Amino acid sequence: MANPEHLGILKRGVQFWNSWRSENPNIRPDFSGADLSLISLRGVFLASANMEGASLFSTDLQKAIIWGANLQKANLQGANLEEADLFEANLKSVNLLRAKMQKADLTKANLQEAKLAMADLGLARLWETNLKDADLYRVNLEKANLYGANLEGAGLLETNFSRAILLEAKLKGALNLSVRQISQAMTLHKSELEEALVSGLQEDYPHLLERPKSGE
Repeated sequence: MANPEHLGILKRGVQFWNSWRSENPNIRPDFSGADLSLISLRGVFLASANMEGASLFSTDLQKAIIWGANLQKANLQGANLEEADLFEANLKSVNLLRAKMQKADLTKANLQEAKLAMADLGLARLWETNLKDADLYRVNLEKANLYGANLEGAGLLETNFSRAILLEAKLKGALNLSVRQISQAMTLHKSELEEALVSGLQEDYPHLLERPKSGE
């Protein structure tokens, strides 16, 4: 259950909330199960907050600071997370259907079994992000950086990898991934791939498996 005091403070506005957080740095905010849908929380400081099971449907979280927060099983469908900081956030089994996440930082975040269908992660940072068994149907990953990301068992039907960086990524067991689709990436150097994909890439796109040239 969400903390009523924390909810009351947040409802007074982002500026008031952020000021209160700076004065109470050791308090872990609790918004578990809260309904925070359809409101503007742009630039809010929610680092380390407990937001498990919260409803953030179409909430504006642009440039929000949410690193280390627990958002497991939260509903973020249609939410705006552009340029949000989600470093090491727990987003396991979260609903991010059609979410706007351009330039978001999801470094080392846990997105295992997350629903990301039709989300926009263009230019996002996904360094060592756990996307195991996640649904990335028609997700836009154009120019995203997935260095060391785990995509084992992820559903990748019509996922856009145009100019994405997949250096040392784990892609074994990924579903609905084709040679033509993955050939749009900038690099696949040292990535773990199914043998059939490796063979197809070696034949038609060998440069993707090689060490990227300096400046690329």
